[in-house]
Amino acid sequence: MSLPIESIGPVNQYASGGSSIQLGWLRLTSSRLRLVAARASFAAAMLILVAAVGLFAFRTLYSEKIYPSISVAGVEVGGLTSAQASEKLQSQADAILASTLTLWFGKQTWNPTLEELGVTVDLPAALASAYDIGREPDARARVDSALTLIQGERTVPLQLQVSQTVLNEWFDRVDSDIAMPAANAYLVIDNGVVSVMPDQNGTEVDRDAARAIVISSLETLQPFQGLLPTKAEVARIHVADLAIAKSHLETALKTPVKLDYGKNDWSLTGVDMGEFVVVGIEPAQTGAAAVTLSIDDKKLGKYLSSLLRDEIDQSPQNAEVAWSYDKDKLVSAETSRDGIELRPQKLAEAVISSFWGSTKVVEIPVTVTKPEIDSKNLKALGITTRLAVGDSSFEGSDYGRSTNVQVGSSLLNGTLIPPQGEFSFNHSIGEITEELGYVEAGVVVGERIGKDIGGGICQVSTTVFRAAFFAGLPIVEWNPHRYRLGFYEQDGWSPGLDASILQPEGDPFNGGDFRFSNPSESWMMIESFTEGSRIYVAIFGADLGYDVQINGPYYPETKYPPTDDMEIVDGELPGGTVQQSEYELEGMDVTFQRTVYDQDGKLLWDRTFGTHFYPRGNVYKVSPDMVGKSPAAQDGN
Repeated sequence: MSLPIESIGPVNQYASGGSSIQLGWLRLTSSRLRLVAARASFAAAMLILVAAVGLFAFRTLYSEKIYPSISVAGVEVGGLTSAQASEKLQSQADAILASTLTLWFGKQTWNPTLEELGVTVDLPAALASAYDIGREPDARARVDSALTLIQGERTVPLQLQVSQTVLNEWFDRVDSDIAMPAANAYLVIDNGVVSVMPDQNGTEVDRDAARAIVISSLETLQPFQGLLPTKAEVARIHVADLAIAKSHLETALKTPVKLDYGKNDWSLTGVDMGEFVVVGIEPAQTGAAAVTLSIDDKKLGKYLSSLLRDEIDQSPQNAEVAWSYDKDKLVSAETSRDGIELRPQKLAEAVISSFWGSTKVVEIPVTVTKPEIDSKNLKALGITTRLAVGDSSFEGSDYGRSTNVQVGSSLLNGTLIPPQGEFSFNHSIGEITEELGYVEAGVVVGERIGKDIGGGICQVSTTVFRAAFFAGLPIVEWNPHRYRLGFYEQDGWSPGLDASILQPEGDPFNGGDFRFSNPSESWMMIESFTEGSRIYVAIFGADLGYDVQINGPYYPETKYPPTDDMEIVDGELPGGTVQQSEYELEGMDVTFQRTVYDQDGKLLWDRTFGTHFYPRGNVYKVSPDMVGKSPAAQDGN
């Protein structure tokens, strides 16, 4: 249907007017909404800002503290630092560790604390977990933690740990308290006879069950009271398991082990060897396979050493040598002897092998040490030539002095000096004692003539000095006498060729000595002997080829007049005695020049040997009743 245009117009106009009113309202509503929305956004932004500021302030406030509403094992720790929380929790931890379990078995009761059972509280770990709540690395996790804390308290458990080592040590002690271990069957050796002791089962802590009790107590934190869980401990070795070992051992003990050395022999019986048998059990085995038989080799070695060492061991003994003038060579005055030393551990090994085997004879092993001076190989010493001879006369000596010269000469004879070694007179003759045969005789004591054991021994040292002097050997230590003695100038010997020695009481080898060196690569030997009232000393060695030139003696013109006469009172002299003990002599100086060249003419040593002899006056010894009646006293008047 079509309508006339006039009729449409007013409708359209109304409609048009109506539309205009509606659009205005819409425009008004939209504007207000935008205002409200803006105000809401501002409010939300302000809320977010306030929340952000509050969150920042909250986190700043708790930057070093645990967040609120957090507890550890029921103890509130929120708002505390880790150190404060640790201090607060320590008593709780101590109480837990001090709590006890009560266990009994039979009539015995144990009340161990959790700490004694190896329980420890890891406070740092629990506090770290508490501190990390609300500080998770993930933002969502932090929000969840915050919501949880808003809704209520959040509890962190204590972290408890058990040391299995400590717990097992406690179980070991309880096993010991129970004292009902399983007993394995074992072999007994008594006087060489083997017998078997039976096995027996025992009782021990059931460790798995006991450990479960401890873990349950930790989980519930409730003390346990009840029966100690135990189980039967079964012996690992039974009587039947020892049958083979018993038979083997009886066979070994039946036949003695024979020890042979030279013409001597010893036997080790079953009774002897039974003392060293060790019956062992292999930890990883059970039954007969676990049983082992062995011999304690260290203990056996000590026994064999105590049994045989005195019978077998001997120190090497050097040959005593002398020069044979008939054969013109060095010979043995007494043969040498090899050193023998038992090897006990090597012998123990051989005995053990023989004991378990079929051969029951053992040759005793030893170490043979050759002596330094072997009579079977004297050529090795290299002594081929007599290098020089010294002599001196002791004629006019009394019995004591003569005896001491002979004793010293005998002790010196045969002395050997090693290659590049050194001769010491004091060490060669040893300590001067009556036990060696020395007697009392005249000696120079300080500045006076007296008596002592060994007086006259310097006659021997003087003679050695002369031999070494003329042989051209390097003189290491030389001490001439300071007073001239007639014994050393007999037979035309000039003064200055003597040598004194001194052995202080209690320290005999740190006084004056006479020493010279052996400069060769061969040994040297000293021969010393007396004939009548003369002593001779010869030095033998390799042919050195030395050219020894001696100039002197030289006597400077300076003289030293005798000192005043002296009277000495001697309470041991019989009454009415006046006895002259020393005679006056002028003092003097004397020197010798010794120059030594080798076989090629090269100068080796050039040395001046000088002596200053002190002057002395007449000395008279008088008995106490003769004081002032000697020539010395009269001259003084």
